[in-house]
Amino acid sequence: MAENDDIFHDIVMSEERFHQEGFSAGLDVGRQAGIHEGWRLGWQKGSAIGSEIGFYHGFCELLLEKIKDDSKKQRVCKALEGIMTAIEELPASDPTNQELFDKLDKVRAKVKQVNSLLSINMELQTKDKSTKGMSF
Repeated sequence: MAENDDIFHDIVMSEERFHQEGFSAGLDVGRQAGIHEGWRLGWQKGSAIGSEIGFYHGFCELLLEKIKDDSKKQRVCKALEGIMTAIEELPASDPTNQELFDKLDKVRAKVKQVNSLLSINMELQTKDKSTKGMSF
């Protein structure tokens, strides 16, 4: 009789077992999808920030080279040098550090200052408009 009880017990508990197996399989699939989505999002945001910083640095270097001898543009030169210094001080090795985003906001503010001083629009133009005003 005990053998029949085990068979019935297995049948009764099969729902519980299948539920647990399904939960475990779903959890594994969800983890894999989350890892992939997180990696893709990190790559996308990181490359957008890197492109923005690279654009500002290159633009400042080029502009400094053009106006370094113009005595009327010394204030602009100081602002451009300030941008380049701020870019070099960005803690790029730790993307989870809030200081990175605070300093990046300061770089953007200095870029706006140069835009105002020169009456230009030094802004990175991309196809993807999500780079404007990024936050995590």
